[in-house]
Amino acid sequence: MTTSWRQDAACARPGMDPESFYPLDLDPDGLAVTAARRVCGVCPVRGVCLADVMASEDPARRWGVIAGLTPDERAELHRGHVLPGPALPRTGVAA
Repeated sequence: MTTSWRQDAACARPGMDPESFYPLDLDPDGLAVTAARRVCGVCPVRGVCLADVMASEDPARRWGVIAGLTPDERAELHRGHVLPGPALPRTGVAA
């Protein structure tokens, strides 16, 4: 996968401290993770960032907030578990 998308990432903007995405406290509701998630939440390449990390990340070395997800959340996603999130509106289509 090409990494040219990284130049458009919100975390690559001038003045953004890369260390803010690798906090020591990875509490999903903590201040450090929340701050990183705010940046990822407005990132125009968040989807490709997540796809890239999921394809290349060593499961034994997960660290930091990437694409708005903590290492534990990415591990759950890697295992194929659905992450908690807002409920989607039901449509009239049966599954």
